[in-house]
Amino acid sequence: PPRSTLDRSSAASDVYKRQLLYLIVSLRREFNMNKQDVTMQLYTTRHFQPYEPILKFLSNSGIVNIELFGLESMNTDEFKSMMDQSNITSKSTHVGFESLSDSDNIINRANTMNIKHIIVPAPPARKDAEFKNTFDMDEEEWMDFGKKLSSHVSIFEDAGLTLGYHNHSYEFKALPSGKLPIECMMDHNENLKLEIDLGWTIAGGADPIPWIQKYSNKIIGCHLKDFYDQNKNLLEHDEQSAVGEGFIDWPSLISEVKKTPCEVFVLEHDDPKDYKEYTTKSLEYLETI
Repeated sequence: PPRSTLDRSSAASDVYKRQLLYLIVSLRREFNMNKQDVTMQLYTTRHFQPYEPILKFLSNSGIVNIELFGLESMNTDEFKSMMDQSNITSKSTHVGFESLSDSDNIINRANTMNIKHIIVPAPPARKDAEFKNTFDMDEEEWMDFGKKLSSHVSIFEDAGLTLGYHNHSYEFKALPSGKLPIECMMDHNENLKLEIDLGWTIAGGADPIPWIQKYSNKIIGCHLKDFYDQNKNLLEHDEQSAVGEGFIDWPSLISEVKKTPCEVFVLEHDDPKDYKEYTTKSLEYLETI
């Protein structure tokens, strides 16, 4: 064939190769997790204080964002200084439901820490009761809790913040009517956000994917919690593993979550024997998917 035809064919081939390479890179960027994409829930490290060396370790591991807990009572100036020294930021925090009654306190503290998402991790604690008993509510009580939580949404929205809820396993245990607690409380206000704990959802006996899809417009965060063996009692903290060492299909779940407005992908282990090993193994795995 004439040389001009060969040139055009070669050029077209080069364009195709560049387009294919761009597509591959784009897909890897869309579905892969980088260390900078991962947030650590500080609760994971609470038994290994002081926090200053913990923050330095996380920073050296490649983590640039943490999720706080107990914002309502921490020394924000002191903690913000420690975070700044380690080049760590925070986009989200857990606060007790009871603390919402002093919304100005939460909002001022969130602004100091440059936090955007305020997340309630459980219903109001019951005095002198085990944590699991906090969730022992009937349908009417779950509905009432959802209404009360939703009533605070506009206050935080007016301050430029979001208010959301973080689930445990109990919200996915069906009530006598067949309705789930998560539905009773999440469906009162379309602007009440959700930080879906994928591990706890599975521990509650649910497949997370339909719930990710159902609440896709609400999801601003997710917790990555893994377990060694699905046939064991997943409520036992010793059954929690580093992410990727357990049985959960993370590529499928993370791919689905990435279709939502989720901003924080949060590592959490309720009681690791060694938070450094847990962090390192989890990050190494997440970078492979």
